[in-house]
Amino acid sequence: MLECMIWDVDGTLVDSEELHRASFNRAFEEYGLDWYWNQKTYCDLLEVAGGKERICHYSHMVGTGDDSLPAPIQEIHARKTEIYHEGIQSGHLQLRDGVEALLNEALENGTRLAIATTTSFSNVEALFAADVLQPAHWEVVVAGDHVEKKKPAPDVYREALKQLELEPMDCLAVEDSEIGLLSAHLTGIPTVITPNKYTRSQNFNKAIAVVDDLKEDFGYLGFGYMEAWHAAAVALSA
Repeated sequence: MLECMIWDVDGTLVDSEELHRASFNRAFEEYGLDWYWNQKTYCDLLEVAGGKERICHYSHMVGTGDDSLPAPIQEIHARKTEIYHEGIQSGHLQLRDGVEALLNEALENGTRLAIATTTSFSNVEALFAADVLQPAHWEVVVAGDHVEKKKPAPDVYREALKQLELEPMDCLAVEDSEIGLLSAHLTGIPTVITPNKYTRSQNFNKAIAVVDDLKEDFGYLGFGYMEAWHAAAVALSA
């Protein structure tokens, strides 16, 4: 039986990567950096989990070095986060098409909902505050700042299972990226992938299913498909 669906946030529940990218670029401009992350650059940087980690990685990649930055990475990232939250409050984010119906079906069927994400808890709280996500729906929320290592390490999923008091095969993970898939796979949780434009070319061979989209004109899958995929994964693991 599928006891719980554990969801990633960025790119999975919400199509947020463009707002993240724009927020990074505006923060760089405000701090006088001549950096601009176009879509190709940002796509490559998504292989690095975490915003501060991406800034650090890019700084080293272009030869700037942390000591040459106009402010500490933590400060630049904090300003980026403020800009991102302003965008959420302005209504620039909503659930990906088909997600709301799937969440409602899961709850109607008695399946619990949890979040396991690399993003910060404050970013999840911003989605709650803007009514993009309903706090009452989510029994457990584990964010990147709640654990030692971010995805693709399994830490967020292991912590979610601990709080849920469930075994990996009791759950189904929903992710959009290869690093998210690896995180769930290392925990032993069967995973369905719903890629976005930034992740479509990644390797998802460890997923139990890859669904291009959940919106109705692509053929809404419904909760029953999630249950069937989970049941098949459980049978194969037996």
